Amino acid sequence: MAAAKRRALRYLRLAVSYIVLIAMAAWSIFPIYYVILISLSKVTTLLSLSIKDLVPTHATLEAYRELLMGRFLPTIKAPNFPIWVAHSIELAAATSLLSIALAMLAGYSLSRLDIPAKKVLATFTYIITFLPVTATTVPLYLLFTRLGLLNYVGLVMAYTPGTAVFAAFLAKLAIDSIPPDYEESAMIDGLSRFGAFVRVVFRLALPVVALTALLGFLGAYMDYATAYAFIGSHSQEWTAMLGLYYLAGLYNPAAAPAYNLFAAGAVLMGIPLMALFLVSQRMMTRAYSNLAGIK
Repeated sequence: MAAAKRRALRYLRLAVSYIVLIAMAAWSIFPIYYVILISLSKVTTLLSLSIKDLVPTHATLEAYRELLMGRFLPTIKAPNFPIWVAHSIELAAATSLLSIALAMLAGYSLSRLDIPAKKVLATFTYIITFLPVTATTVPLYLLFTRLGLLNYVGLVMAYTPGTAVFAAFLAKLAIDSIPPDYEESAMIDGLSRFGAFVRVVFRLALPVVALTALLGFLGAYMDYATAYAFIGSHSQEWTAMLGLYYLAGLYNPAAAPAYNLFAAGAVLMGIPLMALFLVSQRMMTRAYSNLAGIK
C-alpha cells in the first residue's frame, strides 16, 4: 500500500513537472509563432487579427517578397532591406572584433601584469558592468557630435565599451584559471610575452572569446536607440532596426503601419543570429562551464 502511494506521488510530481514545462514552452514559443504568423499574412495591422487567425489558412510570402525587393526610400535605388541588414552585420562584426581585442588585452593585464592599483581597477571594472549601456547614449552623442563622429566609426566606438568592459571582467576570470607555467614555458622557448599571450592564453580562452564575440555582435545588431541618435537623419546609412521601424510607420505617425513587413523583417533578421548561436553553441557551453567552475 505504501509502495503504491509513493508510486502515485511520483507520477503526480512527474505530471505536474511536465505540465509546467509545457506551459513555459508554450509561453516562450507563442510570441515567435505570432510574429511568423503575421509575416505570412496580408494583414498589415495587429488589431485585424483574431483568435481564429491563429491557425493560418491563407499563408503567403508576399511580405517577404516586398521586403526583399522593395525600394521604400527614394534616395536608395537598390532594394533597401538587404542593404540595411548588410549595414547591421558590418557594424556588429566590427564591434565584435574590437571588443575581443580590448577585452582580452584588458583581462590579461588585470590577471598577469603587475600594474599599479590593479585590484582597484578590477573592482571598478566589475562595478561598471552593472551600469546600463543606454545611459551612455546621450553623453556619447554630445561628445561625438563635437568630434564629428556621428557615423559608423562613432557607432562602433559607442557600442564597444558596453561589451568590452563586461567581457574584460570575464576574460580576467578565465585567464586567472590558466596556469602561468604555460606562458613561462613558451617564453623560455623564445616567444615574447605578447607571442605567448596570442599563441597560448588566447587559444586556451577561446570560449570567452566566443562569448565576447556573440555579446558584441548581438548588442550592435539589435540596437535601435544609439543608431537612431547617431545616424537616424541619414537614411542611406540606416541599419535594419532603423529600417524596420520606418516600415512600421513609427517614424511617421501619419503613415499606415505595415506590421506584416515588420514581422517579416524580424524573422529575416533572426536568421543570422540563429546561425551564430548554432555555430558557437559548443563554445558557449564551454565558456559558461569554465566560468562556473572558477572559485
